[in-house]
Amino acid sequence: MAKLIIRIFIALTILTSVSVAGIYFYNRNRTYYNSEDEVGNTAGNIYNGGLFCEQGGNIYFCNNNADGSLFVANGTLTSFRQVSTDKAVYINADDDYLYYVRANDTRQGQTGGDGSLFYYNTGIYRIKHNGSDLTAFTSNPAAYLSLKGNYVYFQKYDVDNGLFLYRTKIDKTEEQLLVKDSVIPAEIEDDFLYYTRRSKNLNLCSLNLSSYTTRPVIKGSYLYPIYSGDYIYYMNTKDHRRIYRMNRDGSEPTKLVNQRCSTYNITNSGQYLYYQVDNNRANGVHRLNLDTMEDEIMLVGDYKQIHVTENYVFFLDYDGPNTYYAVADGEALVNIFKAPASAVPASPTPAGAAK
Repeated sequence: MAKLIIRIFIALTILTSVSVAGIYFYNRNRTYYNSEDEVGNTAGNIYNGGLFCEQGGNIYFCNNNADGSLFVANGTLTSFRQVSTDKAVYINADDDYLYYVRANDTRQGQTGGDGSLFYYNTGIYRIKHNGSDLTAFTSNPAAYLSLKGNYVYFQKYDVDNGLFLYRTKIDKTEEQLLVKDSVIPAEIEDDFLYYTRRSKNLNLCSLNLSSYTTRPVIKGSYLYPIYSGDYIYYMNTKDHRRIYRMNRDGSEPTKLVNQRCSTYNITNSGQYLYYQVDNNRANGVHRLNLDTMEDEIMLVGDYKQIHVTENYVFFLDYDGPNTYYAVADGEALVNIFKAPASAVPASPTPAGAAK
């Protein structure tokens, strides 16, 4: 009887171990899908390099104080955690994953933290919020990565074909060449991708994602169009990169900023337009209250890559070490963003960590 009990115990132990292992490997290889309206980052942030991305109350960012490594901060910028040693740009996030373009080739030197070579310096990658299960989509150089629903859209460089627009599902299936041009995605609505080209002209065009046909929607010179509320904001290249907005049908174009600009972004609330004046006379970061049209200067000098989250605006020195931040809809007060150079014990809880 005792031997029978031992055999049953051993059999149950083996069965339990196999079941647990099966569940582990199933969940490890399983892809968690999104709703169709999931957006990985804002168009304005992607235009500026996708260095900051907010999801689930946390802010994922390319930490210049740690050679560009992928970090996460909590919503009050008081605790930090390193997610990956990769230099990450064009960061997107959903409930379970981070998607980014690896930019290790832009670092000083080509060695990792353990002294090993970075054999794959570029490409598009997916990683869980806790830094596990790194997955490669491609090792080709890429840019302007954007997540919508269960697809990522991106420019990919191929030696034989050049720099074209592609998309693939977040489970790495169904890669498609969408446009044979270096197209920059601007907005995806109702099965249409709206974009501008980097060659020929700067018409605002659309791609039907069912028929894969393209057409110009609004003819003009639209650089970095941002859809916000009832308007489309853009830099007008025919007017020396002044910032305009127009109705979504292209009517009533209105000049908002009568100075040459190098970059801009719109806060999530739609209340403020932040922009960098680049006229070689009075350069600096400004913001325009879109309700009152009152303009304020934030910081004099040369800056770049303006990013927005729900509560903050971030921007970088044009040619210097500092990253700055201000409260998006608060006082025009700028602070230096003091992210740590290495991981610290206090850390935000990674979204989706329980899955």
